[in-house]
Amino acid sequence: MTAFAQPRDIVDAFAAALNAKDAGAVGAIFTADAEFVNIAGMRMRGRDTIVAGHAWALSGPLAGSRVSFDQVDELPVTEDVVALHGHRLRERLPDAPADTLPPGTSVLVFVARRDSDGWKVVAATNVSEASLPAS
Repeated sequence: MTAFAQPRDIVDAFAAALNAKDAGAVGAIFTADAEFVNIAGMRMRGRDTIVAGHAWALSGPLAGSRVSFDQVDELPVTEDVVALHGHRLRERLPDAPADTLPPGTSVLVFVARRDSDGWKVVAATNVSEASLPAS
């Protein structure tokens, strides 16, 4: 399992793992008992399930995608817990398979905890970005 010197490094590692199509590297940022809820609302409990869920997504709906984060806000909760809100951009690559998701944006919320090894994710959620309807 990977631990990070700074919480913000988690977001960079998450994007790099997705872009490399490496589900194991995605899982490595999480604690063994972490939870992840994907953009479709699928709840993945535990690192092994997070890896399996991302292996499926990276070989299917995310196969022809590239992600990046254009903004990350760090919200300290305690000295050893932080929430990160990352604005994620998903682009569809020109040679993407037909079942690749279209371009889109979302907000990923990571809850990270520091222990003696550094920062690791204990929970994360990916939420589609949408505008409120005009009143």
